[in-house]
Amino acid sequence: MHKKILFLKKYLQDPQSIGSVIPSSEFLAKAMFRSIKELDKVNIIEIGAGTGAITKHISSLNPLLVEIDKEFCALLRQNYPNLTTINGCALEQLQQVDERFGLVLSIPLINNPFKTSFIPIIESLYSRGLLQWCVMYTYGFNDPLGEVNFQSKARKRFVVKNIPPASVWVYS
Repeated sequence: MHKKILFLKKYLQDPQSIGSVIPSSEFLAKAMFRSIKELDKVNIIEIGAGTGAITKHISSLNPLLVEIDKEFCALLRQNYPNLTTINGCALEQLQQVDERFGLVLSIPLINNPFKTSFIPIIESLYSRGLLQWCVMYTYGFNDPLGEVNFQSKARKRFVVKNIPPASVWVYS
């Protein structure tokens, strides 16, 4: 099944868990990659890799992919056989991290029912010195991780050529 059709099917089944009608644009993916390249080089975990729209541009950085949806996971394994892809819950995977890493959040947090669960985990990983940085996008104007005590946080880029337009946030 074509990835855009699969994405739309998943969106129609559960809009809150997908967060957008179509995958992220090339423009957003490139903006994310540029933001990541400016940060310290550490192992990377991409949460919510979906169809691989962001993964395509960061694959050279060898991220560990975490995706809860089995069909998206199969697509990621097919398209990125050299990357490790875990089919599982991001919250559980993050709680198992025991080394320094950077986090790419490719999931919408604004309407995500698990946002309140993500915040304390991200806060804990950062305060323990494991989480070095986080790069994510959001469709809203407010800081999606405002409750986390990052030393530095900034909206780095605004991407108009995405549906809907998105901001890239960088935390460290």
